[in-house]
Amino acid sequence: MKYIYICLISILFYLTACSGGSSSSTETGYVDPYLTSEKTVALKSYTLGSRSCSSSKSCGAIIFQGTLNDTNYVGFAVDNYQSGGSKFSLKIYWPGDSIPSSIDNPAGYVVEAVIDGTTYTSATGNLTGNLKATITSGTDSNGVAIYTITFTDSLTIGSLNIVSGDKIEAYRY
Repeated sequence: MKYIYICLISILFYLTACSGGSSSSTETGYVDPYLTSEKTVALKSYTLGSRSCSSSKSCGAIIFQGTLNDTNYVGFAVDNYQSGGSKFSLKIYWPGDSIPSSIDNPAGYVVEAVIDGTTYTSATGNLTGNLKATITSGTDSNGVAIYTITFTDSLTIGSLNIVSGDKIEAYRY
């Protein structure tokens, strides 16, 4: 009887481990680009209004392309969480199949920013101006591929005032 009981428990554990089920609520495909240490391979930088990070591997700046719920997205993000100081992050993304050479208020774009602990989003009306920029590919001084996003118009998100000429040098994630 003990032997049968042990076999049944073993089979139950085996079936549970191999079921492929998960309690995770994360969708398959696109993953939110949290800027962590694995994105430190390229020299990145950004100058966005009064916020900036000089060219270094610890600058949080990426450009990405991915899928969420069968919809393709393209976007870019920056943050200063690795370098300390007051909290700052900016994510801008829109539906798209590939990284374009320029953007001009792309349909369905979303802006999310955290500035000194306050969250601003395009959905809550904290956005004025135009999302216009050129996007070029190149390499950093170490030969690592990067993209340069250069804003060509003014965009204000909360207290962040991005002006024409502000730029992001980002690693492709």
